[in-house]
Amino acid sequence: MRGMSAGLALLAVAALAGCSDPGSARPDQIAMARHVSGEAPYIAVVSMVDARTGRAAHTGLIINASERVVYDPAGTFSHEDLPERGDIHYGLTDRYLDYYERYHARRTYFVHVQQVPVSAPTAELALRRTEAQGPSSKMFCTLNTGQILDGVPGFESVSPSFFPETLRRQMAKIPGVTDRFVLESDIEKAIPTDQ
Repeated sequence: MRGMSAGLALLAVAALAGCSDPGSARPDQIAMARHVSGEAPYIAVVSMVDARTGRAAHTGLIINASERVVYDPAGTFSHEDLPERGDIHYGLTDRYLDYYERYHARRTYFVHVQQVPVSAPTAELALRRTEAQGPSSKMFCTLNTGQILDGVPGFESVSPSFFPETLRRQMAKIPGVTDRFVLESDIEKAIPTDQ
């Protein structure tokens, strides 16, 4: 009986190990992946827009602070080279930034990036608030992004909302915002590697 209990315990440990959360990267993994962009600090809201209706359906956030990260709350994005913790993907080089944006673009959806230049302390505040937010539940991507931005200097016009299109319209009113659009045709999307 004792041998059977030990065997069951080992099976349980093995099963739990197989169910490890991909969004719980260790601090050393995050530190090793750290990417410092040469660009000036900025915060960008990324909206995935339904091409048929013209309305946003998902929200992400790119923060270029002491390091560049992407916050993809309750999203499906992942890459083995980008450690993830609390829906934040670390190590966002130019290549992976491009991949993140193109990952969400397809025939039926395009990506709208609304980028706002900010001071280094403001970008750092946004990064710390994002890290404190933790992982999002399904359907909370825009609400949690809005909660991060609410109170960040320069984003006073942003009010947390469940609706991605509401946040996209709020972002359009921020002074200095620039727009970029990413469109894809779904033809052979390649996953970048460092090889």
